[in-house]
Amino acid sequence: MKKPYGNINGNENYIYTVGQGAVEADICNFGARINALRINGIDIVLGFNSSNDYVASGTYAGATIGRVANRIAGGRFALNGAEHSLNTNDGKNHLHGGSSGFDKKLFTVTEHTQNSVTMNYLSADGEENYSGNLDFTVKFTVKNNSLEIIFTAKSDKDTLWCPTNHAYFNLDGESSGDCRNNFLKINACYYTPSDGVLIPTGEKRAVKNTPFDFTAQKKIGSGFNAKELLATHGYDHNYILNGEHAAQAESEVTGVKMDVFTDMPCLQFYTGGQLGGVNGKSGKYNRWAGFCLEPQFCPDSINKQGFEKPVLNKYEEKSHYIKFNFAWN
Repeated sequence: MKKPYGNINGNENYIYTVGQGAVEADICNFGARINALRINGIDIVLGFNSSNDYVASGTYAGATIGRVANRIAGGRFALNGAEHSLNTNDGKNHLHGGSSGFDKKLFTVTEHTQNSVTMNYLSADGEENYSGNLDFTVKFTVKNNSLEIIFTAKSDKDTLWCPTNHAYFNLDGESSGDCRNNFLKINACYYTPSDGVLIPTGEKRAVKNTPFDFTAQKKIGSGFNAKELLATHGYDHNYILNGEHAAQAESEVTGVKMDVFTDMPCLQFYTGGQLGGVNGKSGKYNRWAGFCLEPQFCPDSINKQGFEKPVLNKYEEKSHYIKFNFAWN
């Protein structure tokens, strides 16, 4: 099914519904975003009623992020001995692909079946000051009680590439208004402390005996009073994953359980501390209305020693995946 979602700069964009069994997703080609994700009829993803509402919200809700997710300090890095300076859109830093990242691009739908949709975007050499013409494809597939996202890219110059999806989840239901009673487990023994503008210091610190320890399942809001979380109004922190099974979340209210898998090395856990009164599908989304689990490379890893680099070599085709598996009572 395909239905209109709004008009941006004279271009119509659409919602494409894909599903199988009790799992169904609405995907928009403006930003290649997840606008809704229904599990046994329960929508668990924050979203908006039109593309214009999304733009007005100032959020990245549900969007495909690129070329590089998260922050690059000062927008600067060296690649093959050459200095690069990206556009900065988060104070002095580069965030989520810049001021006009993939979340604000109209993707071309190349295939739409009952349970999958494939979208493509050609990012021109110099866009946001990135090098190389990047041919980028994202495919969303619902199958066997899961939603799988596969990102694929190829560039005609060496460049940086670290895609992710920025869905806000609330397993109690999108309209419930508060995600802090959701339960969460993160498969990570270390996180990366950051400075006052969320740039990692380069340290890898153990989560044990800290508010960042989700090695055993606990309520998301259980540590919100910790002084380490005051500046970010909750969590906005990067975890170093132990393996491809990245996280597990669960709701006592709906019985929905979600397992997250990825081949990327890190996971940004964000609890929506910057949300504030934006107009969503079913009313206002205020602070902590949803949480994000964003597989990625470590923020600013291109500038940090000891971290895997998000480099895409000239004419090399690479893919990354995120998979959400669902169960329910």
